[in-house]
Amino acid sequence: MTFKTFLAALLVVAAQALPSAHAQDPTSDRHNTARVYFDSYTPATMYDLAREQRQNWMPQTVWGQLTFPPTKGKPVPAMVIMHGSAGIEANTQMWVGALNGIGVATFVVSSYEPRGISSTVNDQSLLSQAANLMDGLQALQLLAADRRIDPERIGVMGFSRGGAVAFRTAIEPLRHAVIKSDVKFALHIPLYAGCNQIYWSRQITGAPILNLLGAADDYTGAAPCEREAALYQEAGADIRTIKYDGAYHSFDATYKLKLLPNAPTTIPCGVVRWEIDSWTIYSELSGAIIPPAALPDFYKPCTKYGVHVGRNAAAVAQARTDVLAFVQEIFFGAKSAELAPAP
Repeated sequence: MTFKTFLAALLVVAAQALPSAHAQDPTSDRHNTARVYFDSYTPATMYDLAREQRQNWMPQTVWGQLTFPPTKGKPVPAMVIMHGSAGIEANTQMWVGALNGIGVATFVVSSYEPRGISSTVNDQSLLSQAANLMDGLQALQLLAADRRIDPERIGVMGFSRGGAVAFRTAIEPLRHAVIKSDVKFALHIPLYAGCNQIYWSRQITGAPILNLLGAADDYTGAAPCEREAALYQEAGADIRTIKYDGAYHSFDATYKLKLLPNAPTTIPCGVVRWEIDSWTIYSELSGAIIPPAALPDFYKPCTKYGVHVGRNAAAVAQARTDVLAFVQEIFFGAKSAELAPAP
């Protein structure tokens, strides 16, 4: 054998010994945390998602950070975590650590970065909210197929715009438009969700919901989410609403309270409700039906600018306690102090 032949053979053996450069096998146990890529879509509108107008679903690869707690080989519960309008923020890591600490895997979904978006704080039209919902439902299917995860114990929590995902994934017509099996979230935790626009059907999954709000929120407001919670309760859901005194939007942030002068709020417009079955749009403030084409003119005079966001230490400490108690109760059957709604 010549030296050249020997060298070529050695390189082949070395290459075979190296790990694959492809994406990590999602069922591998070699790493505690990893970025996982999955297939999703960008529907042009919520109507396109709800009515399965698949020609208007643009294929999109999305990723999330999957982190496992120490395990003993048994499948663990998991939480899909959906970010808000500012993208994935530093507060997310606190929730990852807290949930991992009680034995729950976490999957932090990145809806913006794969699509080349950094923030929608000043312009929510940069991405249809149907895309965030689609990503959350696709993430659920991904985790349910992972043998390390118990498919019957997968929850979703989200912040602001992601909080709307945490609500909407409990609506059966929206879930079933994407997921054709019985796979569904076992619990939902919206934090200071965007509830000014409600997509509604009385057909719900029935999974329990923990609805966490800041009483002083001037961005999305507490009242719209209290209204949405009432709809779920009337439809038979086990929903618990807790409102933290003095807390503004993003009360679990790592930064101090600040003003976002260019961020729009539609609180003065009142709740606008889409009835999914008929796709009729109502203004709950006036009772009037709004034609879809008239929505821009409806929002123009009542949209205001300038909102507050930032940390409230007491609220985030209590929210952490409330979330962990709720998750332990639903996922592990742990007995905990009853989470009483705020007066």
